[in-house]
Amino acid sequence: MTVAAIVQPNLVKFNVKANSKKEIIEQLAKLYLKEGVIRDVDAYILAVNEREQEGTTGIGDGIAIPHGKSNVVTRSAVAIAKLAQPVEWQSLDGQPVEYVFLLAIPNDGDNEHLKLLSELARALMDDEVRTKLQVATSSDDLEKIFEK
Repeated sequence: MTVAAIVQPNLVKFNVKANSKKEIIEQLAKLYLKEGVIRDVDAYILAVNEREQEGTTGIGDGIAIPHGKSNVVTRSAVAIAKLAQPVEWQSLDGQPVEYVFLLAIPNDGDNEHLKLLSELARALMDDEVRTKLQVATSSDDLEKIFEK
């Protein structure tokens, strides 16, 4: 499975208003619940927060890739959010985050989890992809960045 295969229009949001890492994770988790990606918001958020405790998912350049692996996840997914205002994320480069790529992975998806995370991180390190993120003006634009 590839990132392009799990990017869905209903999980791509533009101009998301949030004041903190906690708020954006909650908003995207509720979106996952609405779309049937997870069965329990609190359990999923707990999994994401446990991963955040291991080390920051703010990879720099205004990008964060938080992720949660849990038995409440029904299928692998990525929710993409372009924030209306940057939020503090304790990123590796010390800069706030503007783009959040929240991964949801079922508990039995160990290899899939690592593959998706690696592919997404590699794509986001590409200067061309980051430029496309910067000039995106809609959810449609964000979705198209990962089409193959």
